Amino acid sequence: MKNSLKIILVVILAILAAGCIGGNKTPQSVSEPINLVKMGGQDMVQRLGTGEIAGFIMWEPYPAIAITNGFGKPLLYSGQIWKGHPCCVVAYDYNWYRNTTNADEILKRMALVQLKSVEYINNAKAISSPDHEDLIKYTMEFGGMTDPKAANLSLSDVEFVYTPNIADAQTFITRIQDFGIFDSGKWNQSGYKNASDYANALINKSYSDWASQNKNANLSSVALKTPVTIRYAYLTNDIHELPFYVGWKKGWFKDAGINITLSDGTPFLNGAFEMQKGFKSGAVDIGSLGIPPVIIHRINSNDFALDDARVEVVAGMNNEGSVIVVGKNITSMKDLSGKTVGYPGPGTIQHVLFLMEADKEGLKVSY
Repeated sequence: MKNSLKIILVVILAILAAGCIGGNKTPQSVSEPINLVKMGGQDMVQRLGTGEIAGFIMWEPYPAIAITNGFGKPLLYSGQIWKGHPCCVVAYDYNWYRNTTNADEILKRMALVQLKSVEYINNAKAISSPDHEDLIKYTMEFGGMTDPKAANLSLSDVEFVYTPNIADAQTFITRIQDFGIFDSGKWNQSGYKNASDYANALINKSYSDWASQNKNANLSSVALKTPVTIRYAYLTNDIHELPFYVGWKKGWFKDAGINITLSDGTPFLNGAFEMQKGFKSGAVDIGSLGIPPVIIHRINSNDFALDDARVEVVAGMNNEGSVIVVGKNITSMKDLSGKTVGYPGPGTIQHVLFLMEADKEGLKVSY
């Protein structure tokens, strides 16, 4: 009996000892929030390489640059978070529209150049295409890259499009409402009844429809009778907006009677800045940026007495094309709990997508 008691005591002491030892090495709780820190793309790549951050979510080409440099690996492509999600769009300033007599004719031709650029890129992506080398050159120029491998990789997860998607915009609006990103007072001032009402007011498909009907036309045959100058804006090194650059470099805008000049502040750091410092301030006529900043800041940044942040979408630009890139020791979203992750700023598409994935995984986010 004494021997049995001794054995039981030894077992109990061993369990207690193991508990004490384990107590000093308590695994990090998955409920500890992921710390999102706003930073630029180059900063994300460098800080992931030095181990200062555990990962980042960003548009291409920054994920491709980090991956080809061996700084990290893809954890999730944005298409895995939401397959076929809309991303960047072409939008126009409504005050410019009201003050321009032939605005509809200009926007039709902007949509037509977008269509031609998208078709060119999608065909030239194939290595066998005679235009492939030129496409890689444009991609490196616009994306600020020196490595053709990174340029090729940056194109692989981006779906270039020209038709805007009202149904998916409605989904974004609903999720933005779910996350409490809209200013409730501003939303009430906007007068929109629901997400469907807002999405249908935001997107005008008539221009991309006209472009589709005239896709085989020679641009010079449908050119504006009197050339116009458009102040255009885009985001820093954003491969999603490559169709604009292709159309510009190939002279297709000029062929259609549109002279492009870059607006003050271009390229903008992110879509929120383009909305606030570009469209709202009257510095931009037409520009390309993510659809969430368009959706959010048309409400949150708007002085509704002036309706000074009202923009409308004329064409799609791309779907998917963002990546959560992480250090080599990270294997899941839960591994990011308690760690720092870079993102381009509040209200960007990358922000919304990251919140969607964290929400799905039951993870908290802090700033």
